[in-house]
Amino acid sequence: MELLPRVAGVLIAAGMLLSIGANTSAAAVESGGLGISKAAPVTLTLPVRTMQTPGRNGHNGTIVMRVGGSAPIRVIVDTGFSGLLLFPGVWDRTPAGVRISDEKSILARPNGDRIPGLLGSATMEFSGVTTTQAIPFLYSNTPNAYLKQWTDMGVYGLLGVGTKGGATMVNPFTALPGSLGRQWSIHFSRVKATSGAIVLGANLPPDAVMTFPLPYVGKNSVGAPLWNDQAATGCWTFAGGDESCVSTWFDAAFTLMRVKGDGFAGLRTDPKGYLRTGIEVTLAAPGAAFTGHSFRAGSQASRNLVKVLPTGDPLINTGNSFYFDYTLNYDLIRGRVSLSDKGA
Repeated sequence: MELLPRVAGVLIAAGMLLSIGANTSAAAVESGGLGISKAAPVTLTLPVRTMQTPGRNGHNGTIVMRVGGSAPIRVIVDTGFSGLLLFPGVWDRTPAGVRISDEKSILARPNGDRIPGLLGSATMEFSGVTTTQAIPFLYSNTPNAYLKQWTDMGVYGLLGVGTKGGATMVNPFTALPGSLGRQWSIHFSRVKATSGAIVLGANLPPDAVMTFPLPYVGKNSVGAPLWNDQAATGCWTFAGGDESCVSTWFDAAFTLMRVKGDGFAGLRTDPKGYLRTGIEVTLAAPGAAFTGHSFRAGSQASRNLVKVLPTGDPLINTGNSFYFDYTLNYDLIRGRVSLSDKGA
């Protein structure tokens, strides 16, 4: 992909690069006893099937997993949270090895949806490899018209593989053994009849197009380091205007880009608040000499549709188009997310 020279501009958000406390560093986390084997790295590939998003013109990536002793379950891949949400009707009866409690909880989604359910726990299996311990999940037992559109298509869950963590649930990947639970890559395919892939244990590529350090936030309940993947600093321009370096969130499930913040009030939008078709959008990593990615706004979800919300603090949710255009690589040892060419 061609790299475009950058033009210095205006910084909207403070706290660029890695926001780690004075006594904590990525190197300290790397050497802090994570229980990672020194043996040769092992990788595990999970095929990703692209499916039409119900009721919209976007697409989502899905994989197959098992929960406890269940039959295979197809779930949506989502980096917007950590944990597993199971949809109503996933089972006729509770499988062996699965415990569902009476404790209630609510999953809040980036689009504003709030999904209630019951907390449960079970080991989780991905292509024959099982988590080292039981993992909490949320079972939605309340009818939901939107979720029913997914279950009608044979999809019964939302798998949260974000690296920020949460109060109760954890990213199931982080409970896999060795390096499988500390680094992985995600790529979705737009080509019909082909699969994308999640590669567990994948190393950061040496020739990444862009690399973004993430703020360190602690460790989750299985001992994995947590990094705020909703606060990478991305440097953006719109229509050739001044550069704005703001918190950037790579979201594998959201099908449109959402540009939020008072500083974006001047962007030209249509009556529904979408960025005008044809406006150029560019992204660069902080401190980089080149623009790593550019596209022109359009009307296609999961490709070029951009919603502008010109209020509040600045935050750009990229939507999942980047997962089709690139392979996104996550490294929990060093606290990095990087973008490499999809063929990498």
